[in-house]
Parts: sequence; C-alpha cells; structure tokens
Amino acid sequence: MQNILSEPQFENHIRKDILNEILSDRGNFKLYDFKKAVDIMIAENGSRPNLYFLEIKYHKKSNGRLGFGSGNGVGFQPEMLRDQTDYFETNLRWILGNIESENYWFVDNTVIRNYISGGVIGEKHNNIQAKFFKEVPSVSKEKLMLLLSEWLFLQ
Repeated sequence: MQNILSEPQFENHIRKDILNEILSDRGNFKLYDFKKAVDIMIAENGSRPNLYFLEIKYHKKSNGRLGFGSGNGVGFQPEMLRDQTDYFETNLRWILGNIESENYWFVDNTVIRNYISGGVIGEKHNNIQAKFFKEVPSVSKEKLMLLLSEWLFLQ
C-alpha cells in the first residue's frame, strides 16, 4: 500500500490489486464502477445471482475526520446505516485504510455504527471516529483477500 495518498488511490488499489486478483478466474463475477450508491458493486451471475457492495474509506491524519454521506445526514451510506435493512447488513462491507498503516480494516455495518461520531446518524456531516483504527483489529493484505473470498462465497 505504499504511495497511497488519497481515497481514490486506495479505492483503485482495492479494485485492481485485490478484487481483480480474487475474481480474475471467476467469470460469473463482474465489478462495477458507476459509484451511484457505493464505491464498488460486484454482481454475481449464475444459478444464484447476487449483488455485493463495498464502501471504501481512507483516513489521513491531515483530514482530521473520516466522513461518509453527502452532508446534512443524506446519502446512501447514512440511510443504509440508519435503516439496518437485512440485505445491506449481509451484502455490504466496508474496507478502511489508514495512511499510517500497511494493514486494512474489513468490517460490517454494525462495527461502523459503533464508531459513529456522536453515536447517531443525524442531520449533520457524519463521521467515523478516529479511535476506530486503534480499537478495531486490522488485517494484512493476504488476510483481507481471504476474508473477501469467504464473504463472496468463493471458498
């Protein structure tokens, strides 16, 4: 993860260096990049078609905060976290990175909700608390790839 300085670079790293490697020999999976609701959507074709969603966040100390949504409590991320819809509880994961670490954080919505600034999603700029990176265990690239494979039911 060296030389990653921004969230778009981190997202490209996840897409190209991790997901492409995991899915390269799986013709029944397609990565989408239209970013209307989430950063990455993965469609699974075949006998049990499904959609998987990844939200990518990258923290730099200089930013101070790790925000989500589009402000004033609106956007897909705040709504999905607030509503706790079963489909997104199962089929959405978050991959977080931190400029100060070579590791990754792969978590579900419940973990993110536990680290919302102020404890609630409201009509404000919503943020993930920085203590997340100290309290939630991180994983190596290899472990992230294994966890993603398991989540996508590839193993």
